[in-house]
Amino acid sequence: MMYEEGFNIEEWKAKKLAERQETFAAQEESLKDVFASGQTLANYFYQRGRLGSHITAGNTALILRANPLACAVLSADEWSKYGRRVSKGCTGIAQIVRSNGYYAVAKVFDISQTYGNKPYPIAAVENTKQIEKAIDVMREISPIPVLPKNEVEGFCYDAERQELVFCAAIPPQELLQRLPAEIVMAAAESAYAGISENELLRQTAAAISVEICGRLDLPMPPDAVQTLEGMRDHIPDGEERRALEKVRETAVTFGDAVCKRLKLERGQPAPQREER
Repeated sequence: MMYEEGFNIEEWKAKKLAERQETFAAQEESLKDVFASGQTLANYFYQRGRLGSHITAGNTALILRANPLACAVLSADEWSKYGRRVSKGCTGIAQIVRSNGYYAVAKVFDISQTYGNKPYPIAAVENTKQIEKAIDVMREISPIPVLPKNEVEGFCYDAERQELVFCAAIPPQELLQRLPAEIVMAAAESAYAGISENELLRQTAAAISVEICGRLDLPMPPDAVQTLEGMRDHIPDGEERRALEKVRETAVTFGDAVCKRLKLERGQPAPQREER
């Protein structure tokens, strides 16, 4: 009886529905903003890799709109796992979450809203040895052979042998920055001759490399911003979210394989960096 008198379930449902609709609408606007320039798009992909694979395209856009410099965003409970606590009075960043088939609005918090002395949860390759191991992992999971050769410059797809070859003299960090995009392009070319000339494919491949660099705490490729400029011209209206999630799927495959093999764990203290 007290429940029936003190709580109107229909009003509560209407309130929650309005919250979800408002957040979905904000997501759509934020997703459009992501494509405003090559710089914002590059920043989006780079930071999305650092935010974690559980953050969707729309939620990432919302988070980066609220906090453009965000590098780690978690729920209050997730922050607690890393020895941090969300500061009192923080409003958090609204996002859509799905649980047991239902959508709801939840709040996440960035590193600036927490306190504690443990590292925030970013996995990272920390030295040349780890970078070389990461390169080996990507070569292993590549759908086509990836081979070093002294007589080539940069990267080259050998259509006759269906191999991706690269100059053995490329510095390891630069190689790791560019390799995911080159693998995607070469694999597509091996299946559909001439498709590597497609501008959207080239931009999508570059975006994959940027997000993987974000996941591994590497600088993004230096030509990423220029490559991603104008990607919006190739994306139909309403397809922004799908285009971004396609990048995420491949980036997660590469990134998770590297993190698993190198036993990189989010939230672990990082060893001293080597000069590279």
